[in-house]
This record gives sequence, structure tokens and C-alpha cells, in this order.
Amino acid sequence: MLPELWILGAASLLLPVGFALFQSGICRAKNAASSIFRGIAQICVGILAFWAFGAALLTGLRGALLDNGGILNASALFPIAIVLMAAGILSGATLERSRAAVCFTSTILMAGIVTPLCWHLARSSWLRQLGFTDFAGASYVHFSAGLAAMIGALMVGPRSGKYNRDGSSNVLVGHSVPLASAGLLVIVIGWIPSIAAAALTMPTATWDSLNKGLVNSVIGGAAAAVATMLYTRLRQDKYDIFQMYAGIMGGLVATTAGGDRMASPWALFSGAAAGLIVPICSSWIDMRLKIDDPATSITSHGVAGIWAMLAGALFTGGTLAEHGHRLGAAGVGLAAIAALTTALVLTTFLLLRMTVGVRSTELEEMDGLDLVEHDLNAYPDFQQTTIKSYHLREI
Repeated sequence: MLPELWILGAASLLLPVGFALFQSGICRAKNAASSIFRGIAQICVGILAFWAFGAALLTGLRGALLDNGGILNASALFPIAIVLMAAGILSGATLERSRAAVCFTSTILMAGIVTPLCWHLARSSWLRQLGFTDFAGASYVHFSAGLAAMIGALMVGPRSGKYNRDGSSNVLVGHSVPLASAGLLVIVIGWIPSIAAAALTMPTATWDSLNKGLVNSVIGGAAAAVATMLYTRLRQDKYDIFQMYAGIMGGLVATTAGGDRMASPWALFSGAAAGLIVPICSSWIDMRLKIDDPATSITSHGVAGIWAMLAGALFTGGTLAEHGHRLGAAGVGLAAIAALTTALVLTTFLLLRMTVGVRSTELEEMDGLDLVEHDLNAYPDFQQTTIKSYHLREI
């Protein structure tokens, strides 16, 4: 094990922390306590799921099941951070209306099964022989989790009051911009060591690929932020804060497939393009497809993951034939990962819907999940009426 890898893996654990803070900020105040509780519980449940069987699926070693083979060591902190990030991407699309069972089950699914299997598939010899390359998880983390988020959002349905009868969409604004901003900044900080760890775990790892991956990731995220700010200013005559945050995430994702091989100008272009693709697609998904995705997980990860794979194939060195070959390999890999993810996630949500249910009741949504799940309010000093017991409705 490289001595740097456990340090980078530990620092990468800031990613799920950032997702927990971000999602708590973008939800409404009546769901803030439930959101942060789920974010913390998700980290704990996801770690155990990866230890129990996720590591075995990732490595393909049956001896890793329940770590009986003793293969897990401090270097496992990096894949743990990555599978937890995938779980956070899915949970962000079902905020404010899903049952707690959905959160915990989807965490076990993503951290213990889907992401490890997709990661193993992306590193398989037959895809490598086709020319499939994915530097830091554009396909097996972001595209896969973004697709899972779309399935989850469709199965759970939109939040009450999100869409009107005439088909128009209402903006349900998060309760704390500073909290969401802090979460995003923590994600950005955790992103840097995760890219470094990804570079060091590649079979062809070099210091040049590590340096390129880090620099291009930062450039891509910054370019996306500027592009999204300009786009929202020109289109809405306002700077849309949450769209900019989604754009930053999309820009970071945009260099995850080929950031270790791209020249910096191409990384800037890839990030800037993602900064336009993400807000355009998120508006289309919201207003046209009527899919309620509070954290914009579908676009900032799923759609951006597809763009990252295309950018990695097109904007790295080689002849026209080599570019076409890489595009074909990327398409095959994405199709395989999409089939695997859809089968597992759709089956799980169908089983949940037929058993415990996937959605809170309309009354529970109106009261807020803080009261439903915890009998408390995240901000009691601002609550005019104290409910001593939610279940007994004692006023």
C-alpha cells in the first residue's frame, strides 16, 4: 500500500460529509433534522455494507466477504468514500418525501452492491480491451448514481406542491443557503484528495497523470461555475445560486473520465460545457419531464457523467480513428453499467413500494419529516407552536 493512499482516503471521507450538509441546506426547515440525520446514518450504514459485501464485489475475491480474508486495510478508506458519495447522490433526488427505509435500503444498495459491481465492471479486462477508460468514476460512480437517482425520483414521485395542475413547476427553496454552501465547499475540498487517490490506484499511475488530474479537476469546476453564472444571469437576469452549485458539481465531474490525459484548455472547455449542460438539462427535466430532483443529482452527476465520458474520448490525444474507437468503447461501457444499475435499483424500489412503501403521506409531508421521524424541530426557537408528541398530537 502506498503510504499516501490512506491519508488521501481519509481526506476523501469529506465527500459524504459535504453531501450531508449540502442536502440539509437545500431542503426546507421542517425537514432539516431528518435530512442531516439521514446523511450521518447513511455514512455509518454504508461503511458496514461495504465491509460486509461491497469489498468482495469490488475486488472479485470471495475471501473479502465479511473481510474474512483480511484484505481490507487503510487503503479501503478511498473506495468507502466513493461508494458513500454514490449513496448520497441517490438520496439527494428523494429528499423531503421518501421514507427512512428508502434512505437506508438505497444506501446498502449503492454502497454495498451497485457501485462496487459497476466499478468492478468498469475495470474488467474485456472493457479495457475494447479501449474503455475511466480515470476517476465518471461512469461507475456519477453516471450510475445519477441514473439511480432518476429511477428513485420517479418511483417516489414529486414533492407535494411541486407541480400545478396546469403543468407549471413551483420552486421549493431550501431553508439555508449558507449551510448548503458550506456543504458544497466541503465536497470541493474532499474532491481533491479523491482525485489524487484515483490517480494513484490506476494501473498506469504516474506523477504526470496525478498532476494533470488534480489541476484539470480544479480548472473544470471553476470554468463550470463561471459558465453557469453567466448563463443564469443572461437567461434570468439574476445569478441563480443553486444552479451555480449544480454547475460546479457538473464541472468537477466533467474531467473525471479523462482528466489525467487532457490538456488544460480542453479541461476548461469540458468544465465550461458542463456548466451550460447542467442548468439546461435540469430545467428540462423539471419542467418537461416533471421529475422532482431537489439536489439536481440527475444532471450534475448522471448527465455530467455521460459528458465526461464523451469528453474523455474526444479531448485526449490520438487520431480520428482512435477517438472513434474510444467513443464506441465508452458507449458500450455506459450501456453495460446502465443495464446493471437499472436492473438492481428498479427491482429494489419496486420491492420497497410493494412492502413498506417508498413515500411519506401527504399529512406527514405537510408537517415535515422532522416531526414524523424524530418528534422534534430542527429550529425550535423559530417554531411558534410546540408539539410535545407528534404521534399523540398533544398541543
